[in-house]
Amino acid sequence: FTFRIFELGDPMKLVKGISVLSAAIMLAACGGDDDETKILEVEKQVPVALAELGLTGDDTRYAFSSKVLDDANTSSVATTGQITRHLLINELKNYIGSGEFQGLTDHATALANLNFIYATGTKNLDSSNAAQASLVSVNVYTEGAEATSVNTSVKTSGATLEQSLFSDLSTDKNLKGKLAGQDNDLTHAEFVGWNVAGDLQEQPNALIQTWFDQLATLATDGDVDTTVVTAEGLDLQQLVQKFLLGGVTYSQAAEDYLKAGKGLLQQNSTGDKSNTKVYTTLEHQWDEGFGYFGAAQDYLAYTDVEMAGQADHDTDENGQIDFYSEYSFGNSVNAVKRDKGATSPTYFSENAMMAFIQGRQIIQDNFGTNPEDSPIFHGAIVRQAELALNNWENSIAATVIHYINDVTADMDNFGTEEYSLANHAKHWSEMKGFALGLQFSPVGVAQISLDDLKAVHAHFAEAPVLSTASAEDIAAYKTALLDARTILKTAYSFSAENVANW
Repeated sequence: FTFRIFELGDPMKLVKGISVLSAAIMLAACGGDDDETKILEVEKQVPVALAELGLTGDDTRYAFSSKVLDDANTSSVATTGQITRHLLINELKNYIGSGEFQGLTDHATALANLNFIYATGTKNLDSSNAAQASLVSVNVYTEGAEATSVNTSVKTSGATLEQSLFSDLSTDKNLKGKLAGQDNDLTHAEFVGWNVAGDLQEQPNALIQTWFDQLATLATDGDVDTTVVTAEGLDLQQLVQKFLLGGVTYSQAAEDYLKAGKGLLQQNSTGDKSNTKVYTTLEHQWDEGFGYFGAAQDYLAYTDVEMAGQADHDTDENGQIDFYSEYSFGNSVNAVKRDKGATSPTYFSENAMMAFIQGRQIIQDNFGTNPEDSPIFHGAIVRQAELALNNWENSIAATVIHYINDVTADMDNFGTEEYSLANHAKHWSEMKGFALGLQFSPVGVAQISLDDLKAVHAHFAEAPVLSTASAEDIAAYKTALLDARTILKTAYSFSAENVANW
């Protein structure tokens, strides 16, 4: 049989070409007669709009039926665990800024509640035992014996939610267990960007715990004016959220599920978990990587303006939003925002989504062939994984540049009525938090060298330069920010006009 890899894109704009295999090659079949072969016919398309390819919206949805069951009506896509963790990241950010958290008076309670979301999450514990409860059975805001609602942590267009409580989501999930260093080894033999003592693999979690301790102190210090911003100008709410988007979601995709020598070597011939699932292990690995990107299944059906302005879309028009298919989270939304804000067009969001779709189609079309048995098949999906991860990484780097520009603008407002410490701290912490995530990319995918990434963080330091600093220090830090921006521009081959205007 044959299948094609198209350069798909948003019907509202042209799509920048991406590199794919360009020759018709033979792929030996797994199973059946020894002389049976599969032709992997890959056609490289010139950049064209979706309509010019004669394709419909269904061709650009992340939707695949079960080959295990050979049933067109049964979906083989499962991203419930990844979406649950996206909602945990959202919930942690929301709780940190809530009146309930800021109204606490006991430091130990405040610290425990943060870890209740981060380390316990929806772990399927004994709901009858208060010491073993989770968000499935306890409301972290009221401490009542009821599931915590997800309504407080998401922005929707007003539609009701199919999963409105954490008890409606995947159980046995937390954030700590999937943080870099906890579930997989750090990409490099050091933790980059923040000086943290202790065991290397424990350092990312130790940094989270340091920020949690500071947040608990601010919340319980009796001063209503101190909430999430430290005296040094760190917005701890933003640092926690943005670091987790790199340390959990990007790290899991890049260093686990979409990694050539790990997730992409799993079997593709029978149902996962001893043939009890409707998807193969390889299909599920790919889906989990996609789930951490956070895109809705019909992500390509909307323009950048539409997606940036509204994360949820009731695709099936049933009056409800299904978080597993109709909502976009985290890095997928930031990718859209950077494309939307680019002066010289970029297509990080489309190219990442296209690679996810194309890679999954390659896997489905080659059901019955295991990657370990076919270097050609393995190479084809590795290439799509690299395309997805590179565009994902591009969007993170572009977002760091966006916040470099914001921090520089904040410093330009020193001494004026336009200056806001809260905004300055927020922008700096988003810049630093996203930049910390760039280290979680394995060799062969990362586009910035370790030395360059270290230089970027050296320029950022571990706190912003505030208006109380000397004129010399302020000028020097502005120069350092521009130097960091230049390093990122060069590493990612961004255009000068985008770098100046993001």
